[in-house]
Amino acid sequence: MSHLQPDEALYSLLCKYLLGEAEAPERAWVEAWRKDQPANEAALGAVRQLLEAPRPGDPSFGISTDSSWERLRASITAQPAAPAPETEVVPMRRKNRVWMAAAAIALLVVAGIWGVKRAGNGEQSFSGGQTADLHDGSRIQLAGNGKLTVDEDFGEKERRVRVKGKASFDIAHSAGKPFIVEAGETEIQVLGTKFTVEWDTSLFIRVESGKIQVTDPDLGKPVVMTEGMTLRRNAASGEFEVKGAQGLSFEDVPFAQVVEAVEKEYHVKITVADPAMLEKRITTRFSGESLEEVMDALAFMVSASVETPAPGTYRLQPL
Repeated sequence: MSHLQPDEALYSLLCKYLLGEAEAPERAWVEAWRKDQPANEAALGAVRQLLEAPRPGDPSFGISTDSSWERLRASITAQPAAPAPETEVVPMRRKNRVWMAAAAIALLVVAGIWGVKRAGNGEQSFSGGQTADLHDGSRIQLAGNGKLTVDEDFGEKERRVRVKGKASFDIAHSAGKPFIVEAGETEIQVLGTKFTVEWDTSLFIRVESGKIQVTDPDLGKPVVMTEGMTLRRNAASGEFEVKGAQGLSFEDVPFAQVVEAVEKEYHVKITVADPAMLEKRITTRFSGESLEEVMDALAFMVSASVETPAPGTYRLQPL
């Protein structure tokens, strides 16, 4: 598959949405993104205008995948553009190739209208649903409510980012350049590990592998966390709770096995509307999360929503 930069991935999704090729979860994400701030709706409108603009002598209107691609290509070749960075591309289905190519061109054209999602001070931002592939080899997967900001001087002396919402981190090792995640006043420092951070009104951290150091003005001395440990801060009391390695761990197993283990651990009944969900291969770990958090995670794994038909009973419904 193509390795797209974050802005390319966003424009790819917008083009796919406008061309009627987005799947239900993608459409839902774009609809929420449109309402997030006025600039988002303006950007979508700009992409729509480019896709719908008729060629001279072309009486047809509306969005057409093939004709939109041709119009966008004509638009971009009419003006100089900086050479794009080299990317690794593996052949894909024609349908995906068309909307991704159109999106890449839309990115270059619309960049002059909306920018490339960078703050005025050079910081780079990512929003929910994106995967941030940083130049040091680190990868951050954002949940729907996740937001990530990368410092302008990232990688010079340190690698510092700020997060809000939920994000999973897979951090590349870089000698002498610690990776620092800010979640409000809490700082998480790592050298190379996998962990998850969720911060909004409360804070939750889970380490999947490696080691991190957590500092906060209210913690006193720093807390070192290793594989399997969790840290939770109560939003009401402000108190921190650190737990050792425990919980449930799965490595490339059918989703049915994950569901069965969760049922036994939390004493609940879980059903799925689509039996095909149970065959999906899953790698994950649960360490001290609440039942609500676990159910949200299960739903995310199989692109489903959670229904509660009765107390202690949950049903996963495909989106």
